[in-house]
Amino acid sequence: MKATILSCLLALLQAIAFAQFKTVAETPLFKEPESGFAKLLQLKNGNTVVVHLSNRNGINLTFYDPQHKLSLNKHHDPIFQKLRGARVNGIFEADGSIVMLISEVEERTPSLYRIVFDGLTGNLQREEKIAEAEKFQFMDVRWIPEFDPVNSFAVSKDPASDNYAVFIRRNRNEFADKNQMEVVMYNGQHQETSRAFYQPPYKYTSLNYLDMAVLGEDRVCILGFAYNQIATSDREGQLVLLSLVKGGRKMTAELLDLPDNRIADSAIVRFNPVTKKLMLLGTAHIEDTNPQPYSGFLAIIDPLKGKTEQFLDIYPSEADAEKKKLFGPKQSYTGTPQDLILHTDGSYSIVYEELNPEKHQPLNGQAYTYYNLDNMAISTFDAGHKLTSSSFIPKKQYLKNTAYSSFYLAHRGLSAQQFILGDQYRSFSYLNIKDRMYILMNDAEQNKGTAGAEVVQLKVPSNGQAYIYTAGTTTPARTPFFGKLKKDETHALSVFNIADYNSERNVYVTLKLEVTAKGKGAKLVWLAPEE
Repeated sequence: MKATILSCLLALLQAIAFAQFKTVAETPLFKEPESGFAKLLQLKNGNTVVVHLSNRNGINLTFYDPQHKLSLNKHHDPIFQKLRGARVNGIFEADGSIVMLISEVEERTPSLYRIVFDGLTGNLQREEKIAEAEKFQFMDVRWIPEFDPVNSFAVSKDPASDNYAVFIRRNRNEFADKNQMEVVMYNGQHQETSRAFYQPPYKYTSLNYLDMAVLGEDRVCILGFAYNQIATSDREGQLVLLSLVKGGRKMTAELLDLPDNRIADSAIVRFNPVTKKLMLLGTAHIEDTNPQPYSGFLAIIDPLKGKTEQFLDIYPSEADAEKKKLFGPKQSYTGTPQDLILHTDGSYSIVYEELNPEKHQPLNGQAYTYYNLDNMAISTFDAGHKLTSSSFIPKKQYLKNTAYSSFYLAHRGLSAQQFILGDQYRSFSYLNIKDRMYILMNDAEQNKGTAGAEVVQLKVPSNGQAYIYTAGTTTPARTPFFGKLKKDETHALSVFNIADYNSERNVYVTLKLEVTAKGKGAKLVWLAPEE
């Protein structure tokens, strides 16, 4: 009798441990996608759409109805035909349609295409080239069949509306001076609402574009580093806020100060609808300084006054202390910010990761770079910028086939995930559900995050498991994301990087990889976080 009661208690405890996300529905197994770009969208009409783009097979759309049943498949061969040098700049819903913005290299000319599909029928609504950038010189193009991904365009969408903006780099364009750019605003019906070229502010002639934020239909705010090139490795300049209002044909410019003569290298900007402020999260350096101070920064900017109100030190000291506690006093935390997540009350969370490139120069060969994606951290601040919680999560991942730059996590939210030799199972993702942060990651089963324990690298993704961490504590415990393995399962992973969460329905959909002794297969799984 006692043994029976004990078994029941253990079963109950196990059920509680795996009760964070409950499976709502899942598809039958299908062949795991291994190439191209992919993204999942849960549309406002209740449909779930799998978007898959590849060089050989064009664009495939798979629709599931609100009851999560397969409803239709659509195939489209885009007018640019090939994905040579392609970059998926954006895939999102606008006015009930699926919008794709894809850049491509055609005869050394970067081009940006907009392709729109109906969100109910999957029928093509429009397909057009909306921008071209400066033609590459022969010396800029490698003599191999593929081009490097296009970096001549950027896309930003307002999270609270269907308005979006496109950035176009136009170096030496006939209508603009050297190192200039153009910005175009569109509404949800893809009508142009404003367009303007960059005009050098004050004494500065060049601009290093950082990021932009669309504020409804009212305006787009562009952040960049305006500078003059004094010498090869010497730039004199300032942070600049450019504003383009609805119907505008000219940008206004306001110079902003960065403390300690810092030079902004990369950044993302978010508009906080509660405080009505821009939040510029970035990395910077100080020239001729050795050693360099911590590079991360957060600037709070009034978009209407064009003034920096606060400049905050965001170094995650708590993560540094925890790393030293786990791995030794010499192990300082070197993570830089990768994304900023806003909460409904005006508070926010910053996600950090140790992104360490590993450069290789073989004899008589082209140089290449591997990437170490190491320990991550997350810090949460209230609307007054006071730290309220901090978490540190040990991890060790290795990328051989994908180049990751600063803020890749933030940019991936609007774009798509490339499937290439298993790299899609690496990195990590996050979920913001009712202002609670969850971290999602595939990891080696051996890793426990305990003091003195070596972090095992997940070399073969199919040998790992999908885990979830609830942020808020110093060292969050992990639990299997899909719960207890099925009877014949040996491993269960997820491509968290393409998943989508619908806050109105409180449903999360992701791609799951099931591995058994007989083989492996993929399926879509819809899950609901339990209260």
